[in-house]
Amino acid sequence: MTELFTVLRREVIYIWYYFEIQFRQIFWYWILGMLIGSFISVFAKDKIHGAFAGMKGKKLGLLGIIPACILGIASPLCMYGTIPIAASFRKQGMREDWLAAF
Repeated sequence: MTELFTVLRREVIYIWYYFEIQFRQIFWYWILGMLIGSFISVFAKDKIHGAFAGMKGKKLGLLGIIPACILGIASPLCMYGTIPIAASFRKQGMREDWLAAF
C-alpha cells in the first residue's frame, strides 16, 4: 500500500514540475495577450466588425477568405461572443465561406 502512495506521490511531483516549467515559460506571453486583447476589444472591435460587414457587397470570391481570416484573428472575441456575431452576420447575408473563415 505504501508503495502505491510512493508511486502516486512521485507522479504528482513529476506532473507539477512540468506544469510549473510550462507556466513560467508562457506567463508573460499570456499577460501580453490579455493586454492586447483588452485593448483591441475596447478600441478596435467595432472597426473590425464594420470592416467585415463591409465585405458583404464586394466580389472577392474565394480571395475574400484571406481578409475574413485576418479580421477574425484580430477580433478579440471568445467562442461565446463569436457565435452570436456570426449569427448576426449570417442574417445580414454574409457569405458562409467568409463567415466560416472569420
